[in-house]
Amino acid sequence: MTLPTFNRHTGYLRSAAVIAGLSLVAVACSSNSSSGGTGVSTSASSASTSTVETTPDTVATTIAPTTTVPAPIIFTLRGDGLGPFDFGIAADEVIDALTTEFGAAASDESTEYTVGDGFGGFQTVDGEFGFAVPFGRTLCWAFEFCAEFGGVAAATEFVGWSYGEDSGSTLAATSGVTIGSRWSDFPAMNVHPGGCYSIGYGDIDDITLTLQSDDVAFTSFDDLGNYVEAVPPPEQVSVVFMEAGDIPAFLFGDC
Repeated sequence: MTLPTFNRHTGYLRSAAVIAGLSLVAVACSSNSSSGGTGVSTSASSASTSTVETTPDTVATTIAPTTTVPAPIIFTLRGDGLGPFDFGIAADEVIDALTTEFGAAASDESTEYTVGDGFGGFQTVDGEFGFAVPFGRTLCWAFEFCAEFGGVAAATEFVGWSYGEDSGSTLAATSGVTIGSRWSDFPAMNVHPGGCYSIGYGDIDDITLTLQSDDVAFTSFDDLGNYVEAVPPPEQVSVVFMEAGDIPAFLFGDC
């Protein structure tokens, strides 16, 4: 019995005898190629393979230009300046920043102090106001903040500020003290005895404070007519005015 054999080229099952006969015919007919003296010639067709390279679609991406947004200026009230602006810098730099933040000033007044006061300061001709330098310029905004500039008319510097009567508490000191703040809420306030009736004075963060008492007066007269200075209870005292640096002074006050 002849066992079947599988030919890998044809994929068909044949008997060993049939395969032997086909081998003899192949030897006789082959004239173009031989296989190393074995008498068997094998020929395989080579398939042509083409490789197609695919490239992912290129997507055009537009990158928006980056813009740097400047950090907002915080106008913190300081004893030696305002926010990032120290006393002594050029006036225009401070004015531009304040105008950008709060709009145009509600008032802009310039004053000459041409008379020496004998103590290194200067006064107006009528003696009503005094200032540290011969020329001053005051710009005030609607929320009762004023910036002071002084020097000579052609070149002034930022020299001081004042702030009062602002119910909106637009500005505040580093400590958080602002117009309307109670002494009882800010015990770090240094409150001085005496003053002018219900008005007293103190300081915090090197800022001068004008204070008002709701009840007990800072100064009064007793039944014998003696002048009495007092420090009202903290819960009765609140801030009504703040200032720092050089401020024009009204010289005709009665207290």
